Amino acid sequence: MSEVDITIRSYSTSPAPKPHTVYHVQIRLPLRSYTVMKRFSDFVKLASDMENVVGESIPFKLPRKQLFGNSVRNMELIEERKAVLEKFLRDIQKSSDQRWRLSDPWRDFLGLSAAGRANQGSSLLSSSSSTASLVMPSGKHISDPVVWLDTLHEVKTLLHEARKYLSDRDTLSGTGSVNKNGVLESLSAAAEAKKCLVQSGTKIVMLDRGLKELASSIGQGELRRRGDMLNLVKKEREGLESLASTVSRHTDDTSSAASESPDRAALFAGSKSVLGNVASSAKRVLGPLAETGETRQLDNRGLLTLQMQKMQSQDDTLLEFSKILARQKQLGIDINDELELQNEMLRMLEDDVENSDGKLRRADRQLKKIK
Repeated sequence: MSEVDITIRSYSTSPAPKPHTVYHVQIRLPLRSYTVMKRFSDFVKLASDMENVVGESIPFKLPRKQLFGNSVRNMELIEERKAVLEKFLRDIQKSSDQRWRLSDPWRDFLGLSAAGRANQGSSLLSSSSSTASLVMPSGKHISDPVVWLDTLHEVKTLLHEARKYLSDRDTLSGTGSVNKNGVLESLSAAAEAKKCLVQSGTKIVMLDRGLKELASSIGQGELRRRGDMLNLVKKEREGLESLASTVSRHTDDTSSAASESPDRAALFAGSKSVLGNVASSAKRVLGPLAETGETRQLDNRGLLTLQMQKMQSQDDTLLEFSKILARQKQLGIDINDELELQNEMLRMLEDDVENSDGKLRRADRQLKKIK
């Protein structure tokens, strides 16, 4: 899995049980970002708990504790602590000694589920762990919301690879009658595509089971959204499986030339199958669509490859758009956090003004008594 980014973007003041500073720890995963609120004592407890689990003194430094004075109003101290605390978390995340970030206290501190940790053999947060670390044993399901999204991303990656292998298969099979290596490479590409489809099918089953478990831990809107994403992935896999089961045939130049014209007419008329019976579908077409310069020189197999490339380009564009929306969402969250901080500071200022007003009134009464 990709490296997790941990930052402390801001902080706020909590009035209960007594005024104290709360640091907003932002955790960025490949498909999700969220924020956990921690006070300084939580960091101290984290270090102590990890030392108890690992059995050694933690090599990462925490900021010093202030014995005297009110740290809530000392902005310079808070900013200094914020920088050191962020470095403390980043050092644990990037350390070559994985025992610290594999410990339960670390995962609990970041709000991550410990489910499936023992069977995965590597840390969910390790920057060097592979995407295979999220694969559950056969018959298991995924009950962690973060792992569920990451597994869905793996399925999409597998389907993308399967589509690429199928495109390579169809391209290489066109040279099979004159090039033995082309035949072997085509068979190899077909086998790799089938392998990706089998792996994606296993993960989809686990996602389907895990989605039922997530009903109690996420909202109904999010549950429906994830269900829709899973259905889209299922449909895409079914289409690729259908394409993978199609036998690519290489015909001689004469038959290819003879059939090229009706095949093209059926394809541009909106036929549902390029390799099927195009004669009957051509009868239902009022007129073929005009070709473009990009498609005019391509045969049927080239047109199919071009279509798949266009679909992949659209998928990449949608992925970039989703990333932009995710960044906009995070900006909104950050703005909301900043507004809450400013409101809290205004409330504190209002309390100070009321206290000062009360003191002035008492002083005024005392002056009147002296007179």
